Amino acid sequence: MCFEFPAKIQKLVRERALLAGLKPAEKFLFTVVILFILGLVFQFLGAFLAAWIYGFGISEILSLGTFDDPKYIAASKLIQILGSIGTFIVPAFLFSYLFAGDIFSYFQFRNPVGAIPILLTLAMMISVIPFINYMAEINMRMEFPIKAIDRLFRTLETEAEQIMRAFTATRSLGGLLINLVMIGVIAAVGEELIFRGLLQRLLYELVKNVHVAIILTALLFSAFHFQFFSFLPRFVLGIILGYLMFMGRSIWYPIIAHFVNNAMGVIYYYFNSRGSVNDMLEEIGTSSMMPMTALISLLVFAFFFVLWYYRSAGYITRSPLSGETEKD
Repeated sequence: MCFEFPAKIQKLVRERALLAGLKPAEKFLFTVVILFILGLVFQFLGAFLAAWIYGFGISEILSLGTFDDPKYIAASKLIQILGSIGTFIVPAFLFSYLFAGDIFSYFQFRNPVGAIPILLTLAMMISVIPFINYMAEINMRMEFPIKAIDRLFRTLETEAEQIMRAFTATRSLGGLLINLVMIGVIAAVGEELIFRGLLQRLLYELVKNVHVAIILTALLFSAFHFQFFSFLPRFVLGIILGYLMFMGRSIWYPIIAHFVNNAMGVIYYYFNSRGSVNDMLEEIGTSSMMPMTALISLLVFAFFFVLWYYRSAGYITRSPLSGETEKD
């Protein structure tokens, strides 16, 4: 059973919201500016803290140093964790309070979810791996019209891959758990709060079309990572997460899906660093296993998605964008 506040209390909470009267465009602009400012503040805070703890200079810690040094990797992880919390999680709850007078209402945390829909969410994200990987291969085949920029983007892509491998290269169970918290939990929760919980809703209020809002949010989500040759798979992932939020009417579904996506990568790199696996996970759905695999993956994903929709639809009866819920 989902607890509901009386209508009078809900009205009082909304009236207490400091910025509830802003227009959608003003809310969106305010959100982007504050996100940028808080992101910089927490990034520098993390850098000063990491420099103090691990004995680096500020200039060293802010530059891309050698990832062969375990201390530098540990310092970079600390910066990453504090940066993610400050850029996404703290601002998300702040915006919800300023816009709605309640730190949870924008994200529909209180909307009920079911065990079977959650399991189907896991099945969806596992089944879509070959299709996502095939999108990544198509993206890598693209060429930017200006050769110098194309080379720059490919260099940045290679560096991002090296950083990810350095961050996730561990042979210990403790290191794996830290990576799962950093990349799986914090990144998934933070990014979903901001992109699906906040920006998607603000864009819907702005354009009055939920499908356009989902697409625009997915574009922002993918562009945020600043990796041109990974843009397409992240855009597809953003579309999936957007519809999970819209149709599931709860932030829990995209958070779980995002966590599964990130966690599978972390676990892959863990076993890869131990020499326990080859590159099969990243090759599933690519040319070495034929595009047909990607098509089958998409069909299986669609099957699980339909099952998920019908199983999750029984939990909520009101508008998925209203923030109000009731149990069937």
